[in-house]
Amino acid sequence: MFKIISLIFLMLSFYGCTQEPKPAKAPALPMPPSTQLEKFDQNWPPKYCIEDCIDISDLKNQSNINNAGQENMKIINRIPFPAKEYKKLSSKGQSVVYGKIAVQTRNGRRVVGSNARLYLNPYTSYSKQWFKENYLSGNKMNSADDRLYGYLKFATANDDGNFIFKNIPKGKYYLVGTMMCGRECGFDNAKNIRIASEVFVENDGTVAASLFRSLEN
Repeated sequence: MFKIISLIFLMLSFYGCTQEPKPAKAPALPMPPSTQLEKFDQNWPPKYCIEDCIDISDLKNQSNINNAGQENMKIINRIPFPAKEYKKLSSKGQSVVYGKIAVQTRNGRRVVGSNARLYLNPYTSYSKQWFKENYLSGNKMNSADDRLYGYLKFATANDDGNFIFKNIPKGKYYLVGTMMCGRECGFDNAKNIRIASEVFVENDGTVAASLFRSLEN
């Protein structure tokens, strides 16, 4: 009996030693940084405030740091809307544009654009005129053609000023953001500060394109 029990014990021991160990589970990977930026709202702007919510011209409460005396600027007429030029633009893409919007005050303090509104404006002769005459030179312009809004891509920054655009087609764009800043920026009253820059998007790529402005300029 003892021999039988010993034999069974040896067989069980041998069987246990030959079992392959279970593979260890891979540790969970952290989320990519770009997905942590997201506060993305494709439904913005609402239809009822499309004229006031999109800073495509210069608004009455707009603070264009490039030219403080823009009240006396002449109004520039926009060129006719180049419909054929816009129809050639691709409407679908897989690229991502992300970054941060912020300003630096005169005393060196950095203020982020919490919940700032941003849009990507495709590079065309129409948007090129706006960038040159309104954003860079500070001239006022008449209202943009309503057809333009169908070609803009919108996003909203999160509380830290981080933003992200998804599904962007390849091409050149003007990245435009408007943030509100008051006493924290050294102003007596709150002002809308607009910042714009050029970005180029490749096919299926990721573009880091932050917007930053020094209020000394």
